[in-house]
Amino acid sequence: MQTVSLEYSQKLTSIQKSLYGFILSMVPNRSEAEDILQETNLILCQKANEYDPEGHFQGWAFKIARFQVLKHMTNVKRSKLQFSTEFIEEVASEEFDSRKILATQKALAICYELLPESMKVIANLRFKQDQSIKFISKSVNRPLGAISSTLYRVRQKLVDCVQDKILTIESEMDFKKN
Repeated sequence: MQTVSLEYSQKLTSIQKSLYGFILSMVPNRSEAEDILQETNLILCQKANEYDPEGHFQGWAFKIARFQVLKHMTNVKRSKLQFSTEFIEEVASEEFDSRKILATQKALAICYELLPESMKVIANLRFKQDQSIKFISKSVNRPLGAISSTLYRVRQKLVDCVQDKILTIESEMDFKKN
């Protein structure tokens, strides 16, 4: 078993929140993101001797995390919400900004509350309680196709709303910062 230096271990520990946020920005499911973080940490420990101490540790770690996300997406057979490989590459290529992630999360929370109640019920069952479409169909007494269509519309409404609100929230964050 390979040993990891104290310095390397400290660097790895110091980026855990950023690394998790980076992964979570590409994988919408917290449980899956946590699994990918664990896999990424394992690989980072296994490759400790390959790291150049003069290099940018966080950038190197994020690159490994990006590959783990792509590997995860390839292995996932069925997902409630799965981002395209192109999207993952685009997000991963941008400079990771935890402030932007926080603004996006705030915008999403606001937009979720703005959903019509019938959509909010279905979205809650699917995304927060992780229920199957079949279960939701029975719970709200609507056909499977109607549930799938509603979930598609929910996603579209949330994406449109978040895109609309994010600039305002980022501006407010900048204003509070100054």
